[in-house]
Amino acid sequence: MFEPGKKIGEGHFRECYAVEGEPGLCIKKLRSDLKPLQKLHLFLFKRDPNREEFLTYQSLPDELKPYFSPVVEFRGKYLVTGRPMDHDGSHSLSLSVYGRVSNEYFWSDIDRIVSLLEKYNIWFFDAFRLGENVFVQKLSAKRYRPVIVDYKRLGWKSYPAQLNLLLNSERKKKFYRRLRRFEESFRGGKKMH
Repeated sequence: MFEPGKKIGEGHFRECYAVEGEPGLCIKKLRSDLKPLQKLHLFLFKRDPNREEFLTYQSLPDELKPYFSPVVEFRGKYLVTGRPMDHDGSHSLSLSVYGRVSNEYFWSDIDRIVSLLEKYNIWFFDAFRLGENVFVQKLSAKRYRPVIVDYKRLGWKSYPAQLNLLLNSERKKKFYRRLRRFEESFRGGKKMH
């Protein structure tokens, strides 16, 4: 049994906690302070974010899995996933904390991820949202890799619901709009670390 430790982050529906004695893992569970509209959204669409992420990870093509934080255990009320760690044993930082990245390996991997998502017709809207869901994992002093830690929003049931996203062409457009903003915000330039 995994024991939650200190709270390390939160999203729209879930909170994330460190795992006692397991620095490379984290626990995701529903927020205790969900607002009425959020609860209604979950109720109407019978959406369990933890189950959705678990099933999404299982369905990822093998060539994409190294770029996504793995699901270790799904227990209904909580999800245990990997927590990216750097080569020196420290926890990797999200792009929103890290800032701009000028590492060629990192961006080569981003380009590969995008081409594979397009190949398999998978449109993760939140993957490149504001840099919160992409972590900069330092595999060595020179080699960085992106790790996507939240990857469940695939369509019109996103919050808020958007009926235009029933169309694949609209999902693709939204994905690429977010990707452009992501690259403008974080690609190249002076990095913070």
